[in-house]
Amino acid sequence: MNLLTVNDLSFQREGYFAFKHVTFSLSQKESISITGDNGSGKTALLETLVGLNFPDSGQARYGAGFRIAFMPQIETEVVQEPVRDYLEIRRQATGELGVSNAQLKDLTSFMGMSPYLDHPVDTLSRGLSQRLSFLLAVCQRPNVLILDDPFSFQNSFYAHQMVEIFQDLKEHGAGIIVAGSIKDTTLSDEFDSKYLLQQKSLSPVQTGRGQNYLLAFKATSDSMAITKELGQYVTGTFDGQIQLRVSYNQKETILKAMLEMNYLFEGMVDLEV
Repeated sequence: MNLLTVNDLSFQREGYFAFKHVTFSLSQKESISITGDNGSGKTALLETLVGLNFPDSGQARYGAGFRIAFMPQIETEVVQEPVRDYLEIRRQATGELGVSNAQLKDLTSFMGMSPYLDHPVDTLSRGLSQRLSFLLAVCQRPNVLILDDPFSFQNSFYAHQMVEIFQDLKEHGAGIIVAGSIKDTTLSDEFDSKYLLQQKSLSPVQTGRGQNYLLAFKATSDSMAITKELGQYVTGTFDGQIQLRVSYNQKETILKAMLEMNYLFEGMVDLEV
């Protein structure tokens, strides 16, 4: 079932096209990544999909019963309330369709926001503000979740925490669209469909699924010693970075194990592409 159908969508601002003739669809249980250089029009496209911009041509049509949540690249609203109160106000505004109070507490803890619940929202750092914005979107329990550059101010641990949450939404029938930098390949393997926005046009990215991957991690002062089980996958170390060669079926398990041992995920290379 299609949650969103985009047909020949174009938008221009001040006489210049941000994007032209964009066509794609989003289905239930599908995640889509849209990458591009800074200024390529990704934010303008997402804002048009959620109704913040009026298109010059084409349309974005949602399926019946859609519930959309949007995480903007930058929150422009100045909020002086404590994080705790602001989250609860937004949760209650969603009504019965949103998460429960207990579920919100679990999500807040999962995203490492519990120590900041009494801090005024407008005093948060950029990274914490980004995590709060993410929580505000997912607490609505949408079936269409659109995220604009959600990982830009997050380390690999919290980026993967975000992915785990929206993958859970996807398993329950939601569709996900995430826009990000073309240079951020850390989570590129997490998406069902991939698109590149360049020269005002959106085009699908064809990728193969290799059998072997090279995972790179950075050791920190809190990193634990590599276990014998993980050591068999290590292919080399250099300047604090550790590389492991793993199969497709192993990579998620080993990635989780390394993160739990306080290693920072640096990136992944498909050795078969």
